[in-house]
Amino acid sequence: MKHLLWLLAAGLVIGCTSQPAPPPALPTAAAPTLLQIGVTSSASPLIPLIEAVYAQKHPQAELLFVSANSETLNTDLANGQLDAILVHAIAEGETHYFNPVALDGLVFITHPDNPVQALTRAEVQAIFNGRLTNWQSLGGADEAIVLLSREQGSGLRTILRQQLMAEQRITPNALLESGDAAMLTAVAENPAAIGYSSMGSASQLAGVKMVMVDGRSATPATTADQTYPLTTPLYFLTASAAEPTGELRAFLAWLQSDAGQAMIEGVYGRVR
Repeated sequence: MKHLLWLLAAGLVIGCTSQPAPPPALPTAAAPTLLQIGVTSSASPLIPLIEAVYAQKHPQAELLFVSANSETLNTDLANGQLDAILVHAIAEGETHYFNPVALDGLVFITHPDNPVQALTRAEVQAIFNGRLTNWQSLGGADEAIVLLSREQGSGLRTILRQQLMAEQRITPNALLESGDAAMLTAVAENPAAIGYSSMGSASQLAGVKMVMVDGRSATPATTADQTYPLTTPLYFLTASAAEPTGELRAFLAWLQSDAGQAMIEGVYGRVR
């Protein structure tokens, strides 16, 4: 009888013993902050220089790049579709926060077979306002100049007007190319053509030649020291007048840091 009571008591003790506590749940990794960055089409070579490197070193942020012309990017920024944009042209009296991250150059491009190697600013102006129409007057072949320009809303078209054309208009006889890639392709396919692009973009394509302007070639070194006469910054522009915060500020700081500048200096001039 005593033995039976002992077995019953032992069973009650075992039955009342609590089950082992489950292991603590591992903390869930926070989702990376998505940064949507617009890049003007003439600065698209910047993207592969920084995208993979930044993603590897800053996994807490995810970069999504959108390429378009400056007018479209400014509209998307104002509508809250983008967190920041990288553009060559800043509107006069711009009140939003902006800061340069690279030095680029407005360059004039021809077919590699065109013998003309250099132009003065006055000659380029005369070409684009329609007063010079034949390559022979510039030391080239006796051939009509096929003049190409960018569409309305292009930041480089704005730079051309501001830095070179002054009060003169671009001739309406110029053929319009929508986007930097279309401009580069059109020049590469036509030995009589001249157009314009950015140094960073044109330097990546073997099918076009950048002509010297006032005796200076556009290179990362001549834009960095601004001895190239048509040097133009590439600006980081946000939707607010206040300085960016959080991951957007961290991305801008990296672009302007020694590490960021080292990634872009093979194609663009450094700002610091």
